[in-house]
Amino acid sequence: MQEQFSFSTEEEIYPEDSCLAMQVSNQHFCFCIYHPDDQKVLELKRYVFGTVNEKQLQEIVNKNPRLQGSFYKIITGLDFGFNSLLPATLNNSDAAPLMYLEQADQQDHVITEVIEERQIANMYTVAPGILTWLVHNFPSSVYLHVHTVQIKSVKGAYEHGALKVNIAEKTFTVQAFKNESLLLSKTYAYHATADVAFYLLKICEVFSFNQEQVALQLSGLIDTQSKLYQELYDYFLHITLMPANWIDTITDLPAHYFTSLNELIGCELFQEA
Repeated sequence: MQEQFSFSTEEEIYPEDSCLAMQVSNQHFCFCIYHPDDQKVLELKRYVFGTVNEKQLQEIVNKNPRLQGSFYKIITGLDFGFNSLLPATLNNSDAAPLMYLEQADQQDHVITEVIEERQIANMYTVAPGILTWLVHNFPSSVYLHVHTVQIKSVKGAYEHGALKVNIAEKTFTVQAFKNESLLLSKTYAYHATADVAFYLLKICEVFSFNQEQVALQLSGLIDTQSKLYQELYDYFLHITLMPANWIDTITDLPAHYFTSLNELIGCELFQEA
């Protein structure tokens, strides 16, 4: 396990006035403490590992005792790779075997979230040990799948299509939209930067998106000087780095690195929790 980023304000942090947002995947754990009234990030840390387990998560909590504070609100974003989108009308237990077609472990917990405004059910899995650990340590948390959050965060209509892409170390998520319709929401693994471009170009081909017209919205661990960005720039004309919509006075990192965390905080479901 490696601590990748670590930033904290010199101000006193009062958990009862702050929100705690966390993201957990097979390869990383990150969290931020956020003051909702000031719209300001107070602490932000990110850890990476080969494959997540409860021992590593407990070690992170031990190193960061502030995580055990009594926060005003807590939300956790989950992304373990196995999910399927269904019409909300088909949301029932009979659809659970779809997860096993995605090669999910049959011991995993199957969870379903309904995205009411799109009448879509997002069905996904979480390893039982990880879920048990999370619920034990953060019993008041709201839990949402990363795709649920990213789908809900898209506003407006895209006549020529849009690809919303968030980059992590070994995976990336993508949502494809045309006008106001969601066409795809998926997590892909990649081994080389060319893999990302290949997947996005294939999605454009499948949905008849013109590379010179489609809006490519990027966030996550990507820089304009990186090989990945340069490869995408060779193929796509309209590229936007989507910044986190918060006040950040503690890090010197690009504003788009933690957009997905910011979207988790701003998710409508979180506001209603």
